[in-house]
Amino acid sequence: MLKQKLHYCLIVFIGIYFLSSFTAAADKRIKYSINNNEWKFKKEDVKNAHKVSFKDSEWLSVNIPHDFNGGSDGVNNDVFEGRFDFENDVRTMYKGPAWYRTKFKIDEVQKGKRVFVEFEAVSLEAQVWVNGKKVGTHKGGYTAFSIDITNFIKFGKENILAVRADNTNNSGIAPWMSDEKGSFPFSFDYAVYGGIYRDVWIQITDPVKIEKVFNTPVCGGQAPSVLSIETRVKNYSKNTKKVKLSSKIYSPNGKLLADKIMSKTIEAGSENSFLQSESAFGEVKFWSVNEPNLYKVVSTISYDGKVIDNFESSFGFRYYTLANNEAFSLNGEQMLLRGVNRHQDMEGLGYALPNEQHYADAQIIKDAGFNVIRHAHYPCDREFAKACDELGLLLWLEIPLTGSVSDDPAFLVNCKQQMKEMVEQYYNNPAVIVWGVGNESDRSGANEAGSNKVYQELVNQTKEIDPNRPITGCNFKYKSNQQIVDVYAPQDWSGWYMGEIDSYNPSQIIGEYGADMEYTTHSEEKFDVSKNYYSSGKTEFWSQEYGCLLHEYKISVGESNKGKFPGHFVWVAFDFASPRIGRDINPIPYMNQKGLILHDHKTKKDVYYLYQSMYRKASDCPMVYIVSKSWPDRFEEPAEKDVWVYSNCDSVVLYKDLKKNVSYGSRIKNAGPRGDTRFQWDSIMVDTKVLYAEGWFGNKIVARDTLNLGKRSDVEK
Repeated sequence: MLKQKLHYCLIVFIGIYFLSSFTAAADKRIKYSINNNEWKFKKEDVKNAHKVSFKDSEWLSVNIPHDFNGGSDGVNNDVFEGRFDFENDVRTMYKGPAWYRTKFKIDEVQKGKRVFVEFEAVSLEAQVWVNGKKVGTHKGGYTAFSIDITNFIKFGKENILAVRADNTNNSGIAPWMSDEKGSFPFSFDYAVYGGIYRDVWIQITDPVKIEKVFNTPVCGGQAPSVLSIETRVKNYSKNTKKVKLSSKIYSPNGKLLADKIMSKTIEAGSENSFLQSESAFGEVKFWSVNEPNLYKVVSTISYDGKVIDNFESSFGFRYYTLANNEAFSLNGEQMLLRGVNRHQDMEGLGYALPNEQHYADAQIIKDAGFNVIRHAHYPCDREFAKACDELGLLLWLEIPLTGSVSDDPAFLVNCKQQMKEMVEQYYNNPAVIVWGVGNESDRSGANEAGSNKVYQELVNQTKEIDPNRPITGCNFKYKSNQQIVDVYAPQDWSGWYMGEIDSYNPSQIIGEYGADMEYTTHSEEKFDVSKNYYSSGKTEFWSQEYGCLLHEYKISVGESNKGKFPGHFVWVAFDFASPRIGRDINPIPYMNQKGLILHDHKTKKDVYYLYQSMYRKASDCPMVYIVSKSWPDRFEEPAEKDVWVYSNCDSVVLYKDLKKNVSYGSRIKNAGPRGDTRFQWDSIMVDTKVLYAEGWFGNKIVARDTLNLGKRSDVEK
């Protein structure tokens, strides 16, 4: 385990330049989506479904992305029925194989090229056939894979692509539940949806093609900034080729900075690495959360005087320190990691989010003021990582080794495969600052020695691929597990699953903290942060007010201890499905309701505005929010109530009406569990139809909010 401060330099985003049509010139890389082809789907294991002659006309027509548990097709939506009906001893959420079939054509002009089908993710195991022939298998539901299908294609004719997607709980594939019918700690707390839930592409290239590009910047201190580029080129042809590589480097404003040229001879059927470096960057523009400057590399290869492949990747320079018991720093500046977790689970879609929704999720998180996201508990969609690069959001990615560690030898092999795929596929994203090897190892499965073997091999492998980023694990049971990783991240559930809110005193990076908050549940109770409410089982415990109190306290502690620990991560950005035993008694059955935003990824709970008031600056995003829009009957009758506002302004004035005839007075932020999170008016008589607030910053009004009261809908204009 590393004891010293760890300095890491920016690794970059790999993006692939592609054309929308394959009718373009035949000498360049072509990549196009087949998401909107006519796909046929059947949610069962169907004999002979891979055969060309198979009749699928009666199957359901779907588009990709698609999953078969979350309702993306308007039919298959069983996630909120739970995993099992225990009374009748039957499975309710489908876990098993399902089939997809579609047709596509490759023009005859492309003969002599290589044709690949690329899946960004299929959960959990994919078996793929083209024209009745099996072309590949992939185990792991959250990383991309590409299959060379050239030898199975009928050029100029119709081709049949068949995919068997299987989300069965499998001891040889992570994630694995040691007891699906059990509750925590035997069965983990999120849904593993099945299906082809991310994009599918056809890619056509020359027989000599760029496989991958890895850009490794080195920067920080007084040393010059240097970029190392490794370009892996494979020769699929039967002839030796002398290949020339050009790597053009562009600044964030598009200026050409360098063109690195080198040549190599590549034997038939082999892969070679081209290693290049550049240090003439002048004044480097660093990538940061406030200025996410992205450089670009355009790679082209040629032979016999003809350019035959191109590949575009982005990168940026940044360096940082990450160690427990001290502050995080980025580009030499200390900052608190103000983090939030995110699941890719959305109402009506399950896992099958379109690319624009991934970007929208990143934007709403950025708008709240967070600067880092832990993607729980698996690698995110490539579009989400790209959004983090562009918006300036740091990113913690981990493989889905969640809870149960299987002693099946195939499990370790699969974990290492998924780890390698994750690191290589996201190696170039500037947002990514830490790799995670697992989450919550305090569950049934392998013993201590067995789990240590798995984690140690994952750490060793990861350091070989990427020696620059630190490695973490979250909430491990055994001390020996915790010591394997560079920066261990415990969870803190004080005030929710255990103990009192005011026991929160972090010195390590906290991977999760939070509380369930039911949107329409509210309470007038004056909660005490030094009292243990969890054991009481009171309904008020689920209220937005209790949740806000818990978050207020922990935000305040975090902000007060910026120099003593790296940061902490709220659980979680959005409510998500949790079809395990015990979640059936939640206000919304089988929903984990700890989100700052509802499962629709739009409706914000009060706590969202709390974070915005604490994490955004009024000079950048002035805001005022009167608590609470989801409590419409609180003021049905005139009464004395405590009223509070979340705002990042210097002061807030609260009025009885929109015309500002009567004021409750001005407040500064001097209330809340630690006196620094709320603007509060205690025991004021509310007997009007509306409350109106104005936020003042720099001696002027910069933000306003209105709260309609009770059923008195004739609000004054």
